[in-house]
Amino acid sequence: MNGIDKVAARIVSDAQQEATALKAEAEARAREQKENADRHAAELRQSLLAEADAEAEKQYALLVSSAETEARKETLRVKQDLLSEAFDRAVLYLRNMDDGRYVELLASLARKASETGSEEIILNPEDRAKYGGALMETLKNAGTKLTLSEETRPIVGGLILSQGRIEVNCALDTLADLHRSELAGEAAGLLFS
Repeated sequence: MNGIDKVAARIVSDAQQEATALKAEAEARAREQKENADRHAAELRQSLLAEADAEAEKQYALLVSSAETEARKETLRVKQDLLSEAFDRAVLYLRNMDDGRYVELLASLARKASETGSEEIILNPEDRAKYGGALMETLKNAGTKLTLSEETRPIVGGLILSQGRIEVNCALDTLADLHRSELAGEAAGLLFS
């Protein structure tokens, strides 16, 4: 080997060493960048999973809250339906009492609602035909001057007192509706305790 060959061999050797060093440095840098990217990806994955878990818990809580609200609404609706049914049955019970007790109920309603003692009693057509005479006899024995009107009204039961243009509605369903708010709490306590 002559001097040029030696210099050329040295240049090639130095270039190979430098290439090997650059390759090793590039590989180390690539490994470091990959490790950093993997670490960043893992951190990002953990962060996204934590956010997804938090969002899932939030959605779950909202769904549970919504379901509980709907359940409370449905329970309230059912209770209100049952209370309405209870009041309807109470009216039906009063309407279907035995004749003597029903006449006494009508007389009691008339006496309590009467302001002047000279009002006319309006019944439904069936009650007028069936109970009108007995009601007037009961009221006469109690010393009232109430009279039985020829007019009838399509009420469930009970009566309407009329004097001129003033009327007092003592129909059973109307009385039940009027007392519903004050009795609803007590009735709910009996039904749902």
